[in-house]
Amino acid sequence: MALNFTPPSASAADPFADPEPQRWYVSGIVGGSFMTLTSGGENTLAPAANTGTATGGAFTGGGALGLAIPAGSGQWRTEIEGRQRARLAGQTDFVGDPFLYEVQAADGWSVTANLWRDIAITGRTDFYLGGGIGGGGYQLTVDDQVYASGYDRVAEFAWQAGGGLIWNASDRVAIDLGYRFFALDTGSTPLADSLSGGPAGAYTSSLSASEVLLTFRIYEPLAVFRGRR
Repeated sequence: MALNFTPPSASAADPFADPEPQRWYVSGIVGGSFMTLTSGGENTLAPAANTGTATGGAFTGGGALGLAIPAGSGQWRTEIEGRQRARLAGQTDFVGDPFLYEVQAADGWSVTANLWRDIAITGRTDFYLGGGIGGGGYQLTVDDQVYASGYDRVAEFAWQAGGGLIWNASDRVAIDLGYRFFALDTGSTPLADSLSGGPAGAYTSSLSASEVLLTFRIYEPLAVFRGRR
């Protein structure tokens, strides 16, 4: 009796097949950061509490180095991201005093460890959600133009969360448009008497931002040196 053997089709699952490979990637990030600096603390010379917010939009840009890990109908991405933010300038208030602070938060920066979950929608488009934690800061200059002024480098805990849409232009190139909410913990800047230089209380500040970002991501960026296209 002849025995017929039909080999498994190419589409059948092979328990011994190699899993999809993890891939390194680099990203370039540009966008707009719509920032809010909230003030607090006390000017002891006035004397008055510091209140109010300074708001404004600024450019943000940076990059990330990450690892993509296949998972289900998409992938996990874990990465280290660094970004800069342009200067925020505005005014905040005294309570019960007619004078205003001139406030500047310059040279904003952040470094965060992020985790994103990409979920496939179609063959070329994905949806993603996630966030990250790390650190960030800025150079704060504050001057009430009468009583006190202060200057300090603020560095605090930072976090962000958001999501967006990804267009996979090819197997190695992806472009995504996303939204992030970014925030820094409250920092404290000593105030000094504008005349004597003596202590004059403290100006506390916390920074948050709504950000719209365009990201260009290249997987296996060194593949060209290995003869891959």
